[in-house]
Amino acid sequence: MIKAAKLLQGAFFAALFLAVSAGAQARADTSKPDPLTLGNAFYDKGDYSRAAEQYLIAARDTTSSIQRSFAWFNLGNCHVQNAAYNKAIVAYRRSIEEAPNFTRAWQLLGDVYYTIGALGEATVAYRRLLELEETSVHAVRMLGECALKGGDVAEALRYFDAALKLDPDIPDVYLAMAEAHARVRDYPAAQKVLEQALLRMSKPTPEGYFYLGQLYELDGNPRKAVRAYEEGLLLAPKRAEYYLRIAGIHERAGDDFLALLILEQGIQAGLNRPDFHLRRGTLFFRQQRYERALEEYRKAYALGSPQGRVGIENVAAAWFNAGKKKEADEVTASLRERE
Repeated sequence: MIKAAKLLQGAFFAALFLAVSAGAQARADTSKPDPLTLGNAFYDKGDYSRAAEQYLIAARDTTSSIQRSFAWFNLGNCHVQNAAYNKAIVAYRRSIEEAPNFTRAWQLLGDVYYTIGALGEATVAYRRLLELEETSVHAVRMLGECALKGGDVAEALRYFDAALKLDPDIPDVYLAMAEAHARVRDYPAAQKVLEQALLRMSKPTPEGYFYLGQLYELDGNPRKAVRAYEEGLLLAPKRAEYYLRIAGIHERAGDDFLALLILEQGIQAGLNRPDFHLRRGTLFFRQQRYERALEEYRKAYALGSPQGRVGIENVAAAWFNAGKKKEADEVTASLRERE
C-alpha cells in the first residue's frame, strides 16, 4: 500500500546524523574542515554527490567506530537521494557493521530493500529493528506491508493490528488493512475498517475517503461511493480523477445534470482541463444542446485537445443535418480560421 516515493520521503529526509569526528577540533585549529562537517553542509544544500565524497573520506579516515558508522550512514542517505539504492544498501550495511545496534540504519536498510522489491531482505531488517526496539511502529507496520506484498493477508492483518495498538492514528495502516481485506474480496470488512478509521482519526485523510469510495463502487454501492468521493474532495479539491469518477457514476445512473454539475465544480476548483470540457461537451451534445456543446468543445480545443476539434465538427454536422446550414457553415469557417 505504501508507495516507494512516499516511504523515502518520510524516512530519509529526516535521517541525516550531524556527527562530528573525534578529530574535528584539531582540524578546526588548522583551518581544515572536518569531512563530516563539510558533508553535512553539502547535504543541507542538496549537493548529495559532494556530500558523499566527504562522508566517504570520513568513513575511511576516522579511527572511531561510532564516527565511521555515522559516516557510512550519511553516505547511504546521499545514495538514496540520488536513487542509487544498491550503493545505499552497501553503505547502510557498513554502518551496521560498525554499530550493530544502530536502529536507524536497520530501519532505512529495510526501507531501501522494500523500495526495490526485495521483500525477504526487508523483512529480515525490520525484524532486527523490532528486536532492538520492541515498540517500533515502523517495524511492525512495514512487516505488515511486506507480508501484504508477499500475498500473506492473514499475516499482514496481524501486523497492522499490532501497529494500530501501538499508534491508532496512522492513516496508511488503515488503508493497508482495508486493502488486505479487499485482496480477498471482503469488501464489507474493508469498508468497516475505513469507516471506523475516518471517525477515529484526529485528521481524516482524503486518501481514506477516496479509497472508501472505490470500495463502495467495487461492492456495487454507487451512492455511498459518491458521498465518500465528495468528502475526499472537500479535503483535496484538486484531485481531478474523482470528479470524473463521480461524473461517470451519475452518467451511468442517467443523471446527466448531476454529472455536468460535478464537472463544473471541478472547473471552478481550478481544474481547467480539456477532458472536463470534452466530457461536458459530450453530455450537452447527447442532450442536443448544441450551442453549449460547441462552447465546451471549443474550450477543450483551445486547451490543446484534438478531440475538441472533432466535437466541434460533430456539432457542425448535427446542425447541417438539421437544416441549419448557416450555423454549420459558421462553425466550419471558424475552424478554418484557426488553421
